[in-house]
Amino acid sequence: MLTTVSRAEARVDQQILSKAEEQALAQWITQVTRSGHPARHPMVREMAEAIRMQRRCGVNDYREAADVNLDRPLGKQWVNQFLKRHPELQTIPGRIIEGSRVREASVEKLKPWFDEFKHVIDEYKVDIKNIYNMDETGFNIGVMQASLIIINKTICTQLQAAPGRQEWISIIECVSMDGTTIPPLTIFKGE
Repeated sequence: MLTTVSRAEARVDQQILSKAEEQALAQWITQVTRSGHPARHPMVREMAEAIRMQRRCGVNDYREAADVNLDRPLGKQWVNQFLKRHPELQTIPGRIIEGSRVREASVEKLKPWFDEFKHVIDEYKVDIKNIYNMDETGFNIGVMQASLIIINKTICTQLQAAPGRQEWISIIECVSMDGTTIPPLTIFKGE
């Protein structure tokens, strides 16, 4: 009985990284996505080269010493081919968010605030027309634009943390739970 294998499976020995090395690279991409610092194509290429360098130095010494894939350079389309072999990963346009927001937004930090908010509403019997949702949006002045990033599709984030401090222009919108709105407010940095 003949068994058929895919073209990628048939050429696994010709791949630059082993299956285990590629899996480790995919796990690293998932980790950096969760951290708010998703990988870009050049970063994935650098990490693949670092993995190959470890093998060259004997750290990943499970392949034969005469490994022909060590001396072959990564092709121009290597990252794209890697992504095709790992359908859980995809390239998307990133959205910039301030790094401190990524670090400070966790269930442990937000849950006490929402618990206290509910307690105040219940204690003072606040009417819904007096409860407003304020939504802030903004943009950085003189900061890099979002770039194409590689993420794990199962993690619902497209955010890319921006390093350091920047000057923000903020716009605040307010809507009451009964539908009443307040005109938007634009905030610039003062002197």
